[in-house]
Amino acid sequence: MSAILIQAKDGRQYNLRLLEASDSEAFGEFLQTLSPATTRRFGPHPLTPQHATILCQVLKQDSAQRWVIEDKGIIAGYFILEHNISEHEAKRYSAQGVSLVSPLDVIFAPCIADAYQNLGLASAAIRPLMQQLKQQGARSMVLMGGTQATNQRARHFYQACGFVEYGRFNTELENIDMRAIL
Repeated sequence: MSAILIQAKDGRQYNLRLLEASDSEAFGEFLQTLSPATTRRFGPHPLTPQHATILCQVLKQDSAQRWVIEDKGIIAGYFILEHNISEHEAKRYSAQGVSLVSPLDVIFAPCIADAYQNLGLASAAIRPLMQQLKQQGARSMVLMGGTQATNQRARHFYQACGFVEYGRFNTELENIDMRAIL
């Protein structure tokens, strides 16, 4: 799959593309430089350079598609599109009357590097990612672990992208499940 050109609010262009084995160092740097504020809201796996290396080595066997936003060799954003539904996600949605089915329903986890936040990169990337999933036969995109109820900005963003709020659940914080029909 070739890179998709996306544009930030300031007019700068970036490449949206699949993570590659050769991205290990840049991906590790991306994960390592995420601020504590960002990592409190994003933590689908260890956020270390060592884990970046592992993920880049197993891309061909991975059940997830891992997309990145690239800015001249720097990874500015990272998106997980997981095609296997976890038991935890399935149970929560089932309690809301929604039956999630792999690979029709894809779990989504987005993250933008702190230095690139507020540029509109997530907005620019989400539509092409939804289009890719739809072309692959997916029917919905489901937020991995929902979004924190206190994160009004994220909730508004997801709603603007077509996500609907479902039930609430608690971990150490109150969270809201969100899903977009493609």
